[in-house]
Amino acid sequence: MTETVVPFEASSSEQSAQVARLIADLESRTQVLSSTLNSIADGVIVSDATGNLVHFNPAAEAMLGLGKVEVAPEAWSATYGMFKTDGVTPFPIPELPLSRSLQGESVDGVEMIVRHAGRPGGTWLSVSARPIVDAQGNPTGGGVVVFRDIADRKRWEKELEVQLEREREKNLTLERMRAAVQDLSTPVLEVWDDVLALPVIGIVDSRRSADMMERLLREVEHKQCRFVIIDITGVEVIDTATADHFIKIVSAVQILGARCFLTGARGAVAQTLASLGMDLGTLVTLRTLKHALRECIRAMEDTSRQPHLQDLFARRGAR
Repeated sequence: MTETVVPFEASSSEQSAQVARLIADLESRTQVLSSTLNSIADGVIVSDATGNLVHFNPAAEAMLGLGKVEVAPEAWSATYGMFKTDGVTPFPIPELPLSRSLQGESVDGVEMIVRHAGRPGGTWLSVSARPIVDAQGNPTGGGVVVFRDIADRKRWEKELEVQLEREREKNLTLERMRAAVQDLSTPVLEVWDDVLALPVIGIVDSRRSADMMERLLREVEHKQCRFVIIDITGVEVIDTATADHFIKIVSAVQILGARCFLTGARGAVAQTLASLGMDLGTLVTLRTLKHALRECIRAMEDTSRQPHLQDLFARRGAR
């Protein structure tokens, strides 16, 4: 009997020692895992399949302003004060990242606001969640969420949005000022009946000449004028491109049926035009705006006199 009992006792003792080693190893692994989770800067919450919160690390407690509370999953949103990004709508339980992870879903970057009595000011969180799986990748029924405080990022985004809005308003103001300056720098004036004047000051480039042409043609068509005076007294320098711009404006005006005069050319401008050999075509140049206006009035008087002369000749012929 003694020979049969000793091996059994030895075997039992060995099994006990092996179980003890396994338990110690498991406790060590659990301690390492717990220490690791507690050391993570992000908030970590682990739930089992029934919705029981089995782990709640210190970072999670600090961000939520509340530690682990033994409540049913249906009370998570109300207990921890979880709201949609509008800060008013309570986060629906089925849409909570942890609830979705318990259903086997993976969730990334869900933003929410946490606000309750313990944290009246509230804070922003970005939450991701994963279902817990075994070594083969099969869901075990539990879930884990990892979240971080993004209040600083949201504050920076808000400040950036405000700054961008200010820049937009500033740009709109500058654009309005630019348009006002443009209107002032290129005014189209009605100086007499059927006579428009376009005083030009400064440099004329392609963009400005296009604006001048558009404004002038619009006024000619609207007022149905017969004469246009382009005064370049304020233009100190002229080149081939500038002269070409003026010729195009004159041609467009004449196509609409108005007669065009160019006045105010300075000596340096005239010398430049002569040296460039520009063909001014049918463009009539006069010394000053006054001379051009006098020519317009004379032309209008001649036109009004012609019907009277024709009537006079007709009456004389009848006699």
